[in-house]
Amino acid sequence: MKKIIIDVDTGVDDAMAIMFALAQKQAFDVVAVTCVNGNVDITNVCRNTLRVLKTFDKLEIPVYKGAYKPFLPTSKTEHARHFHGQDGLGGVTWEDEIDTSIIQQEHAVQALIRLVNQSPGEITLVALAPLTNVALALQLDEKFGENLKEMLIMGGNIEGKGNVSLSAEFNFHVDPEAAEMVLQNAKCPVTLVTWETCIYSSLPWDFVNELMTFNSTRAEFFKKIMTTERGLERMKKKMNWGFRSCDLFAILVLFDESVCTEFKEVNACVELQGRWTRGQMVVDWLGRWSEKPNVRIAMKLDTDKVKQYIIDLLK
Repeated sequence: MKKIIIDVDTGVDDAMAIMFALAQKQAFDVVAVTCVNGNVDITNVCRNTLRVLKTFDKLEIPVYKGAYKPFLPTSKTEHARHFHGQDGLGGVTWEDEIDTSIIQQEHAVQALIRLVNQSPGEITLVALAPLTNVALALQLDEKFGENLKEMLIMGGNIEGKGNVSLSAEFNFHVDPEAAEMVLQNAKCPVTLVTWETCIYSSLPWDFVNELMTFNSTRAEFFKKIMTTERGLERMKKKMNWGFRSCDLFAILVLFDESVCTEFKEVNACVELQGRWTRGQMVVDWLGRWSEKPNVRIAMKLDTDKVKQYIIDLLK
């Protein structure tokens, strides 16, 4: 069983990833969930995280509030409400309130350092958000990275095609300095599931229509966050590649490596200065500046396996 800490900016896809992790009781021990500014502001991120845990009776898992802004908050894109809804979970009207007073008093970054140092070499960090919390932990404790067992990151891009800027993926674009710090200083095995990997693994909308017929508790939650202000029909028009849940796809790779049919070990960094390329991940495919890889990139996913895991999760 893997001990995992999930670092999130809980929007719809983070919620799906958390739900999957909670469902894998034999595979994952969710030690904590740490929250960071990203898809929505930190207050909504914390509330949404508690919402997911409450829905699935897992409020005993501690939730920590982390960084409320990037290192250099100059980006024009510091949230993704256009995709996740104003609250981050599709703008759902919930019947019950969330008690945010149960959020831990300890800051998320301090909690990350403490928990990892208590179990050196045992914890996998699942980073599904801008990497501000993780970079701060690396800055405050030089042993943090080497005390991690491994890190899974959903973020970055490999073709220079951005989803929120001309050339950068959202998580890296929101806090490029943090992303660069993490890639250069992690000192543990790092697996990246990039934007393009998720795009090329998009699932047909007919498959999503099938999911909408399921009646389990998890399926009902999925339907709620998928069918409100975001609107399935609007999503189908906007997401012309098909349906993708990037954070869910990423955690599937951690759960079952055979979901990924090709990995590449390379050296990568993040562009910090370019007018149009800030936040873009740059990959040294030919080993020109370094023969030593610092990341392993999941290049291709088996979409049949992805579909089956989603069916198993929701049915």
